[in-house]
Amino acid sequence: MKYPEWNSSRFVLVFSLFLMVFFEANCTQTPAEQGRQALEEAAQAMGGLEALREIENISREGTTQPSSLGQARTASERLYVQPSRPYTQIIDFTVPRQVEMTGAARTLRVTDWEKGGYRESRGTVFPLEPRHLNGTRQEWDRDISRFLVYALGEESTIQGIGQHELEGRPHRVVSVTSMDGILYKVYLDDSSHLISKLEFTEDRNPYGDLAKERLFSDYREVGNIKLPFSETTKEMGLVTQVREWSSIIVNAELREDLFEIPSEIQEKARSLAHADTVPVIPTEIAEGVYFGEGIGTNNMWVEFEEFVLVVEGPNSEMQTLEAIHQIQETVGDKPIRYLVTTHHHADHVGGIRGFAAEGATIVTHAQNEEVIREILTRPHTLNPDHLAQSQLEPQIETVEDRKTISDGTQTVELVHLPNPHVDGYLAIYLPRAQLLFESDMFEILQGETGPRVVRPEARVFYDAVRKARWRVNQIVPGHGRLLKWQELVDALEESG
Repeated sequence: MKYPEWNSSRFVLVFSLFLMVFFEANCTQTPAEQGRQALEEAAQAMGGLEALREIENISREGTTQPSSLGQARTASERLYVQPSRPYTQIIDFTVPRQVEMTGAARTLRVTDWEKGGYRESRGTVFPLEPRHLNGTRQEWDRDISRFLVYALGEESTIQGIGQHELEGRPHRVVSVTSMDGILYKVYLDDSSHLISKLEFTEDRNPYGDLAKERLFSDYREVGNIKLPFSETTKEMGLVTQVREWSSIIVNAELREDLFEIPSEIQEKARSLAHADTVPVIPTEIAEGVYFGEGIGTNNMWVEFEEFVLVVEGPNSEMQTLEAIHQIQETVGDKPIRYLVTTHHHADHVGGIRGFAAEGATIVTHAQNEEVIREILTRPHTLNPDHLAQSQLEPQIETVEDRKTISDGTQTVELVHLPNPHVDGYLAIYLPRAQLLFESDMFEILQGETGPRVVRPEARVFYDAVRKARWRVNQIVPGHGRLLKWQELVDALEESG
């Protein structure tokens, strides 16, 4: 009777020891090893790491709904929400390069890491700037079809793993610093092991360190792998892009003609691709007044007796630094005392931090003060710009209705001009030179032909100038080429 009892006790003891060894073996995995295992399981759920490595190109068709940060009509709103439109994306990871076709007109944008790129706009083409290529390269590296290949590669560092609930479902969250140097939190669904979300912070002009999320859903079979047919991007907690795919094809035969860069801009596109500056071409349009023509956005500077006033700090710090160089070349070492913004839209204030770093006071309409202050004071730790390095306290001056800056040699009038495009707008009038700087009211792009694009704000702008009895011979635009006043008059008459 005692033998069976002893045998049973022994069985319990041996089984307990087995469990202890089993759990100890699992507990000896470091957080990094557990994270790697979770990512490997995610790769397996998508079809296997080897299958993902074999993806050379991917073609997607569907719709995109972009919402642009900093482009809303009012400064109190962050987003300009655009309508959904047809969208095709073809990525060739072997170069890498990409073709995008957007809208019913299939407007093209081509990005080639080796040759540069271009975008179409209103019947003409513009080469892409270095920031466009660098941003697209980051998007290629985090494309969901290739992300795990890089995350599990030798150049990435897996830091650990945690638990989180996302949309009511348990997820493992793996922290990994990928080859692009960005720390990603990868949310893996506990049941499917598929990636539900990437969470990261990146440097984003003009906001600096910007929190970003990309959510994935509606996974379907694409050949021998599984890919999401729905992607949603959030920035600052707001939805800035929704892409819904109706078709995804992997490793298709690519049409080389789609990737071709027009011959007339091939050389310029290649030279710009990885340049450390962008061109700003100065033209003296009146005594002491210069037009600084960029690739897609422009500014103007006015020489006073003891200082310089600049109108518009568009695009990026790279353009600002070149503009400052050209200012010094044209008017010498006079300090830049003022940087005047026409309005708060991101493409027109993307370079203001560089002028603030020079000690310039940023002048804007009072309605824009909060958003301008945010841009000037947000942290830029991932990629410290000149303002972050200077540690200067930015200076802002606001205008309600009108402000005149004059020293007897030059007079510049800043005037609030209400319009349907954007609130808090300033037009900049130089009475002696009989010219007017405006952005987004009316423009003709370099090389643009055909009927002129006349939006409602062009008529409002024209009426405001007539009502003010300003004598204007020349329009200096924030986009496009220099204009004669008569060109606006003719365009309005042609449009009815």
